[in-house]
Amino acid sequence: MNTRHERPPRFLRDTNAAYLGGVCAGIARGLRVRAIAVRVVMAIAAVLFTTPTLMAYAAAWLLMDSRDEYRRP
Repeated sequence: MNTRHERPPRFLRDTNAAYLGGVCAGIARGLRVRAIAVRVVMAIAAVLFTTPTLMAYAAAWLLMDSRDEYRRP
């Protein structure tokens, strides 16, 4: 899937550090911050804006590729 000339996307779901789907861990890795910071922001957003946050999380889960797909054999 990945050739040597292609760079993987900046945001990839990190299933190794995942609690649920790896979305927060992948975003944290892409932004180079701690995963707990992204998870806290997502939790606050989920309390304040429940439906949009859950829809955005679900969309990210479906649209973000997994890091496992970009690992070399």
